[in-house]
Amino acid sequence: MHRVLAWAALLFTTVAWASSLIIAKIVQPEVPPIHFVALRYTLAVPFMAASFAVLGETRRRSTSIRGQWRVIAIVGFTGPFLSQVLQYIGLSLTTAAETLMLLNTSPVFTLILAAILLREPVTGRKVTGLVLALVGTCLIVMGGAPVNWSVGGPRLIGDLIVILSTFLFAVNGISGKVAVRESDSIAVTFYSTVVFVPLMWITALVFEGTSVFNKMSPVSWFLVLWVAVVNTAIAYVFYYESMRYIEASLVQIALNLIVVWGVVMSIFILGEHSSWIQLLGGGLTLLGVVVAQLAMNRFVALSANHQSSGTERA
Repeated sequence: MHRVLAWAALLFTTVAWASSLIIAKIVQPEVPPIHFVALRYTLAVPFMAASFAVLGETRRRSTSIRGQWRVIAIVGFTGPFLSQVLQYIGLSLTTAAETLMLLNTSPVFTLILAAILLREPVTGRKVTGLVLALVGTCLIVMGGAPVNWSVGGPRLIGDLIVILSTFLFAVNGISGKVAVRESDSIAVTFYSTVVFVPLMWITALVFEGTSVFNKMSPVSWFLVLWVAVVNTAIAYVFYYESMRYIEASLVQIALNLIVVWGVVMSIFILGEHSSWIQLLGGGLTLLGVVVAQLAMNRFVALSANHQSSGTERA
């Protein structure tokens, strides 16, 4: 029963995270991207604090946060702050469907960084996944351009910004992997977010001004609050709780559903249209990511078996 509920929670999380970009696009005329990120995490922090206080009692308490503050800082700077801000700036310049399809390339960057920084071996399957995802990304970017598209076009710039945000999210994933060796995942998420909320506001006020609050309608406030509470605080708890009952490898593969839900919502809610070339590119990217993830999961399993055998021999 726990496993069934865990899968339900995980599926809810994928829908929630996909809808965040759709909602951001809806409120975009009233809420610019940096303010959206700042409001989202500011409103989410009290609920994240409550989750940390409740769930932290049964998990590893963060006794070494001070000792690894550099890693926590990298996690916060590359994830909640820089990656999210760039993601929503890119979203404001391109379509939600393109953004979602491009965000799916993050595991590919993780694969590359893991090979460079963690010295994980590069296998044929990983290379195959990387090539498929690269070709898919090119089709997504070029498939949405008109015949006489300009290099300086806002849509292309938006796509490139989104790709940069996925790279930073991959850096966030690698640094987060290091951080959770000593601390609980919820503690890392909470502290890395809280520390950078003030910087989000400074950036928002400098680049987008202070008149945003005068323009926000009750509907916009409700939607931003929904994203903060449901799509951020609650969804993160569901995500971490689901990993207690579902293998991490299956969780990562299931997260690819985010792009599927997102593209469907962009069509039916936003009325966006993606070309068949872009959809083909999205499919290739999704296939490449799954191939790469399966290869990485196989490596992790083999490493674990090798360590277990070594322990038994010792």
